[in-house]
Amino acid sequence: MKKWISIALTLVLIPGIFACVSSNKNSFVDSPLTVTSGSLQHIDLYSPEMNETIKVDVWTPDGYSKNVKYPVIYMHDGQNLFDANSTWNHQAWEIDSVMGKLIAVDSIRPAIVVGVYSIDTTRLSDLMPEKPLKYLTTDSIKSFIDTYMCKGLYRADEYLAFIVNTLRPVINENFSTDTTIQATSIMGSSMGGLISIYGMSEYPHIFGSAGCLSTHWSGAITRNDDFPGAMRQYLIESLPRTGEHRLYMDCGDQTIDAVYIPYFHAMNALADSLGYNNDRLMTPFFSGHAHEERAWASRVAEPLKFILKK
Repeated sequence: MKKWISIALTLVLIPGIFACVSSNKNSFVDSPLTVTSGSLQHIDLYSPEMNETIKVDVWTPDGYSKNVKYPVIYMHDGQNLFDANSTWNHQAWEIDSVMGKLIAVDSIRPAIVVGVYSIDTTRLSDLMPEKPLKYLTTDSIKSFIDTYMCKGLYRADEYLAFIVNTLRPVINENFSTDTTIQATSIMGSSMGGLISIYGMSEYPHIFGSAGCLSTHWSGAITRNDDFPGAMRQYLIESLPRTGEHRLYMDCGDQTIDAVYIPYFHAMNALADSLGYNNDRLMTPFFSGHAHEERAWASRVAEPLKFILKK
């Protein structure tokens, strides 16, 4: 009897011997959101980097097959990507519809979209690039901390670490992905545009493309020349220049996008001076477009065609 008890205890204490004893398998479920093409799955994934559970949606195209390796786009504000009926303003990027149409006419490589939900109470802290802040004056930093940055909480580096070190391995384990940098992209709008170019700069060995729509170049402050200067200095030092990366940046001219116009042109010129030109840089301007999901839905085909060109 003692021998059998000893064997049983050994089996329980050795990790992974029996799945019924202990399992850390991440569980994806069908999303309740409505999509017009492809399939949408959802996972609540704990982030040790942020000490938060992060909601994530994963869209796979029609005809998805485990026999094909798919590019992956990691997108921010995932709750606003697919179903307008579920969003606060009843607008969405309509990524499922746009991707489905582009794939149907063979304009892009079929791809997987990973939508990372933002957290309302910490969104600014999570999406504000941290390292450029070292170039700000003391007074500017104090303004960020006191007014915008959730009482001094800076988590952009932790947020990106979650995507790269926790989320991406789970996606690669559960879906058939092309893991090369040429097939791995990061994309978002507004603050999501900022964190996207920052993410490609911080992880150039992971992200080969960054899609930055209506990028909030002025930082968390609506009108402030200090942060764009700091971001410029950071990019001069850190934007990858191996010839492998591509950068999409756009801007509208309505609502808050109108504030971005001078910064948009300046950052485009900077990227060009750093070697992003020809087929590696795309910078369209959209007259009449406001700072909202409806506008991004109407033009997101452009960065998708640029990032997922066949």
